[in-house]
Amino acid sequence: MPQKRKITAKDIKHLAWLAKLELSKKEVEAFKSQLSKILEYFSKLDEANVENLPPTFHVVKHYNVLREDEPRQFPSDLVLQNPPKKKGRFIKAARIV
Repeated sequence: MPQKRKITAKDIKHLAWLAKLELSKKEVEAFKSQLSKILEYFSKLDEANVENLPPTFHVVKHYNVLREDEPRQFPSDLVLQNPPKKKGRFIKAARIV
């Protein structure tokens, strides 16, 4: 059974830094308490006996509902109506360095 790790104020400050958030000391303490409760709740999953259960990827049979990707021909004059810049039969784009 994995050891329970406490969420520290340092952890919350690091998460806030990663999310580019500025938190007050009061908010840091509130998030520390809330995240600790969430992790404690998830630790209950460690107690579940899943030894004889087969792996499951989706609980519902999931099928690809997208259409097949098939190439189609478009008339070049129709395609060249939309781009803001073009030169002859080509679309001009900004140089990316």
